Amino acid sequence: MKEFNFKDYKKNVFTEINDTWGIIVAGDKNTGFNGMTVSWGGLGILWHKPVAYIFVRHSRYTHEFLEDSKSISISFLSDEYKKAKGVFGSLSGRTINKFENTGLTPKYDSDTNTYYIKEADTVFLLKVIYQTEIKEEGIPASVMDRFYPTKDMHTMYVCEVLKCMEK
Repeated sequence: MKEFNFKDYKKNVFTEINDTWGIIVAGDKNTGFNGMTVSWGGLGILWHKPVAYIFVRHSRYTHEFLEDSKSISISFLSDEYKKAKGVFGSLSGRTINKFENTGLTPKYDSDTNTYYIKEADTVFLLKVIYQTEIKEEGIPASVMDRFYPTKDMHTMYVCEVLKCMEK
């Protein structure tokens, strides 16, 4: 993979996140790591820094890794890996090794102390710089009914982009 400047990212971020999905890998050499599919989030600028923001439910195993380590990556893979992305989105790392199950390869970046997926077309290596809990108050009832029927809320993580890579 080769490094590129975030300003040179040419893909449609709305399509990448909503339709293609990314796989986040949270954790580091000390905490271990886990991955999950994400389809809520974005890329942008905050505090004069390039950032990614993602939402992870409290019940997700990956949430524990984000709380223990602020290292995280987002890997975007082609639709060739659609089945693997489904596994990362529907099964828990508490009960299976998603990497072994899907054949995807975790790769470690020593510069950022972050794991990512080797097979990805594009990777953003990140560090959490801010987080906040999404609270029920103020969310429209129709949204609560549709997305939070069990009140399993999200934490929003704002992450500085440390490195961008592509095939």
